[in-house]
Amino acid sequence: MSLKKIMSATPAEFFRSLTHLEPDEAFDQNSTRFRIPQEMGDAFISYTILPNRQVTGLLSLPQMEVLLEFSGMSEEAQAKFIDDFDLAFRRGGG
Repeated sequence: MSLKKIMSATPAEFFRSLTHLEPDEAFDQNSTRFRIPQEMGDAFISYTILPNRQVTGLLSLPQMEVLLEFSGMSEEAQAKFIDDFDLAFRRGGG
């Protein structure tokens, strides 16, 4: 299974949130694809920088396309990883 998300984040924000997902991992910030070993299988996260999204004449938001891919993981384990990913990348404000 794979899941694609369009996210509003700069690379710095992305890596800061990524360390919340895997605090003991030292992610290479020159890479755009990461393998995160799981109990049974692997999760892969990759991203591509997209052009900024112009919301109004004065507001421009950074964007990236993030792809989550899974190998050897049960559907339950994938769902848990996606929940953990969403929690790690959640921002305050509501």
